[in-house]
Amino acid sequence: MNISYVSDNYYLCAGIESQVFDSHQITCKRDIDVYLQSYNPTNYLVVGIENLFLRDYFIKKVNTLSLKYMVLMQDIIKDHCFKIGDVVFSSMECSPHYIQKIVRYFPKPRQNVLTQRELDILDVFHLQNVKIARELDISQKTASGHRVNIQHKLRMKSKNTLAMLRIKTAISRSNGSHLHGLLSQQS
Repeated sequence: MNISYVSDNYYLCAGIESQVFDSHQITCKRDIDVYLQSYNPTNYLVVGIENLFLRDYFIKKVNTLSLKYMVLMQDIIKDHCFKIGDVVFSSMECSPHYIQKIVRYFPKPRQNVLTQRELDILDVFHLQNVKIARELDISQKTASGHRVNIQHKLRMKSKNTLAMLRIKTAISRSNGSHLHGLLSQQS
């Protein structure tokens, strides 16, 4: 299977050329529109766009085409990934070999799947445990435990609120702008 890698980083695009990968540098919305018009849907799409506005625009466009894709993010630990819905999220620092491995073997994940309750908590992750507990009618200890589990499953480098917001936004954009009702099936 061929892999199309799309990024706004010139060095990442230049460094990933191979027989399996084709890379495309994106610098503006027009580049995205032009790229998607000529995109080969038999290729697996890897989105390594760091600019939040370009990444959101790209993901919205790709979702209208119903393509399978992977999103690479700075906030995830190197060579780790998770899947929510049909979208795989992995580290921006992962190697081309690791990307190939994910593309081949990840359709049936056995780990790093968020439960429905964890998705509910992710939706309000920005709140304090007390407020989460009150809003979801659970104990503070349960809310805290779910937050720790979410951060572990998402393999986050940093546990700060801003990093979580970036990941939550990418997940929301990739899955229809909402988290409620997303439940990955464990195999």
